[in-house]
Amino acid sequence: MARFDDLYNKIEYNVKAALSRMEELHRENERLRVENEKKDEENKELHAQVNDLEEKMKLLVVTKTVLYKEDDIKTKKQINDWVREIDKCITLLKNR
Repeated sequence: MARFDDLYNKIEYNVKAALSRMEELHRENERLRVENEKKDEENKELHAQVNDLEEKMKLLVVTKTVLYKEDDIKTKKQINDWVREIDKCITLLKNR
């Protein structure tokens, strides 16, 4: 009978230890699930920020290109104006 009691106590101890470990694992699993959800949300926000920044970068490239072309046109016009002015001055000097 003592052997039966020892065996019963050992089984009861192992069952309680297994249940305790199972509860501990359930709590850890829940904590990890919540943490995973937070990370997923952060990941979505970061992807949205990346997409937003990529769109802004595309807009900046287009804007810079347009401004560069406008600056280039203005610069050419200014040079042409200066050349005309210099030509006028040369003509005036020759006619003196």
